[in-house]
Amino acid sequence: MTFATTPRRPLAQRPAHGFTLVELMVAMALGLLLLAALVALLVSTTTGRSELDKSSRQIENGRYALQVLTTDIKSAGFIGTTGVQSWDRAAPVACPATVADLAYDAAGTGQLPLAVQLLDPAAPPACLDHYQTGTGILLITRVSSQTTTTATAAAAETYVQVSTCKSDAAPYAVGSGAGGSFPLRQKDCTAVAPLRKAIQRIYYISSCNECGKDSVPTLKVAEYVNGVMTVAALADGIENMQFDMGIDMDNDGAPDCDVSNPDAPPATQTDVARCPQPAGAYDWTQMGVNRQNVMTVRVNLLARNTEPSGGWKDDRTYDLGLAGTVGPFNDAYKRHAYSGVARVINVSALRELP
Repeated sequence: MTFATTPRRPLAQRPAHGFTLVELMVAMALGLLLLAALVALLVSTTTGRSELDKSSRQIENGRYALQVLTTDIKSAGFIGTTGVQSWDRAAPVACPATVADLAYDAAGTGQLPLAVQLLDPAAPPACLDHYQTGTGILLITRVSSQTTTTATAAAAETYVQVSTCKSDAAPYAVGSGAGGSFPLRQKDCTAVAPLRKAIQRIYYISSCNECGKDSVPTLKVAEYVNGVMTVAALADGIENMQFDMGIDMDNDGAPDCDVSNPDAPPATQTDVARCPQPAGAYDWTQMGVNRQNVMTVRVNLLARNTEPSGGWKDDRTYDLGLAGTVGPFNDAYKRHAYSGVARVINVSALRELP
C-alpha cells in the first residue's frame, strides 16, 4: 500500500533586530557595577598594602633604633684588658676639637671619660645638626673592640693604649695616630700593647632625615671620626627619645633609683618613699657622683610613620617613662612607643662583690 506524503515547507528565518535601548542600558549598568567593584577591590588592596608597608617600616625602624642604642650602652665605658678595678671619670667636651677634650688623662694616671652622660636639651651641642627641641641627648664613650698597631694607625684618629705589664708607669696612654706616644707593653712586658680607637658618640633626634628636602624626624648619631664630629642618620621616623638613668646608691653595681636627670634629679623622683636611703645617706646634690653612679639606662622611643594615613586621627597618648606622656597629636600619623633597659656593664661589673 502506498501513502501519499505532503512536502514540508522550510521555516522562514526571522531577521535580527539588534539590542533594544533598555537592554543596552542594563548591560552598561551591570558592566559599571562590575567595574566599580573591581576598582573598589583594587583601591582597598592598594591602601591596605600601603598601610602595611608603612607599619612594617615603622616597626623595623623602632626595633633597629632600640637595638643600636641598647647595644652601644652595654659597651659604654669599655677600655680594653686591664687590671685596674676603679677609675675616676670626667665629663668630656661634647664636640671635641682636641685629644684633651675627650677627657682621657694625658698622663694616663687613671681618669677616664664618663661612660654615659645625658646632655642638657636646653643647651644642645653645636655639632648636632637640626636638633629636635625637647628630646633626649645621650653621649657614650668607649674604645673600639678592634685593635690596631702603631704602624697601621690612622694619622687623624685618637687611640688608647692599655698596659697589662706591671712594670709600666701608667695604666694607659692616649694620643693621635700621627704624633702620639705609645710605649706601653703587654703582660710579658716585652711585646708592645695594641691600640684601640677612642669612640665618642652623641645620639639625638633630628627634625629631618635629608635636611632641606624633608621634615621626617630621624634618630641620628654624631661621632668623633678623624678629629671631627661627623653626623649620620640611623633610623627615620623616630620622633622622640627620652632616658631614665638607674643610679647605684650603695656602690654594689645595681641600680637603686631611676631618675630622668642625674645632674639635677627632681625631688619627686628621689623621695625616700620611692628611693630608700642606704646605710650611708646618699647626697643627690652631687652632680659628678650621680653621673658616675649610672648603672642602667632605660631607652624610651616614640616612632611614627614617615607618611600620613588617610582617615586616621592620632588621639592617643604615649608613655615615655619618667619624662611623662606625650600626645594626643591629633594628626594623620600612626605612632608606637618602644622601651628597653640596657646595663652599663663596664661600669657596674667593676662594683660587683665576688
